[in-house]
Parts: sequence; C-alpha cells; structure tokens
Amino acid sequence: MFKQRITGDCVEIMPKLERKFDLILTDPIYNVGWKYNNKVKDNRKDYIEWCYSWVDICIGLLKENGILAIINYPEHNNRIFTYLYDKLNPIQQIVWNYNTNFGFSSRKYTRSHRTIILFSKGNDYTFNPIKQPYKNLNDKRIQKLISEGSKGTNHYDVININLCKNISKEKKNIGINQLPNKLVDFLIESFTNEGDWILDPFVGNGTVIDRADVLGRNSVGIDIVDYDVSY
Repeated sequence: MFKQRITGDCVEIMPKLERKFDLILTDPIYNVGWKYNNKVKDNRKDYIEWCYSWVDICIGLLKENGILAIINYPEHNNRIFTYLYDKLNPIQQIVWNYNTNFGFSSRKYTRSHRTIILFSKGNDYTFNPIKQPYKNLNDKRIQKLISEGSKGTNHYDVININLCKNISKEKKNIGINQLPNKLVDFLIESFTNEGDWILDPFVGNGTVIDRADVLGRNSVGIDIVDYDVSY
C-alpha cells in the first residue's frame, strides 16, 4: 500500500495535491490552548473561519462520491456542519463517547464525548455497516432473526471507545491527543474499501495513515509538525 507523510501547512499543501480521495478523515486541533509546540497555534481567534478555509479545500479533493469525516468537540462541529450542509450531502453525525478523568468543572458537567460529522460529495458513497449484537434477546422477533442466521443489527450512532491514554499499549511517545486505533478502524472500514485512498490533513503522529496501511488502504497525511516518526 502507498503511505506518505508530508510536512507543512495543510492549507498550503492540499491545493497542490492532484489525487482525489475516497475518504478525508481528520482530527484537527480543538482550539483549547494545548501546548503542542511553537508551530501549532491552538488558540486562534479566527478558529472557525480557519476551519472553513481547509474544509473548502477538502471538498475539492474528494472523489465523486468521496466522504469527509471530521472529529471535533460538538460546539465546533455544529458550526462546521451548518457550513457544509448546503455544500455536500449530509450523511449523519456520530457521537464518540469515552470515559475521562479530566475536565471536571464547578460550573458544568464533565465532557465525555466528541462528534464525528460525515458528509459525502455524492449520494452513492461507500458504506460497509459494522454490526453489533442484538440487545433484547428476549424479544421473539429478535430470536427469530438469530435463528435465521442474523448476526446483529447495524451499529448505533453512538460509539463507546476509550481514549488513547498514556498507559495504552498503542500510545506512541510522540505528540498528544492520539486517536484510538479502534475508532479509526471503525471509520475506515465503514466508509472505504480495500485499495481506496484516504487523506488526513492533520495527521499528527500518524494514526490514520498507519491504520489505513494495516487495513489495505492507500493514504496521505499532512502535518505542520515533523514528528520523529519513520515512514
């Protein structure tokens, strides 16, 4: 499989890409003041407008039925969702729920989820539904389906996957806010096929392109920071 990491500002790099992508999957900075390094500005006053700028470029890089998937806090994704609503075909919004030991506040409840907004350029997009076991096994209709060989129903739009914490076996020693492999695999397998092309404009320490390679997809990742990763 083809796997490439490009160091640079995605707003400058992406317009130079000639290839079109089946899936653009990304987890950008959340504008909460994380101290990544001196190259990453995580306290932008123009954050939403900046998001619109790279989102517009992503639209032009999608194949005819390509999918754009953005992971972010809901207050940011809500605005991006509205911006994209008349530009692309809205598929749905998925909630990624996780346990957390941080973020406790005396004035609001603890955040334990992010959203993943999904848009497609066309209506004939790839969807390989992940199945989950039936919940109500005492229901006679469910029992009948199981007896006929059914393995379950389509996964709910809420995904319960733990964060990739410092003690996680898959945690790399570079960068922060690493996406869990299980979440990335879920999205890649749901919305692409083997041999498809995936782009991550904010690839960070490389989880999306690493998992794409493992799952038999081609990938390109861009990041303004050149982490000490060998590809």
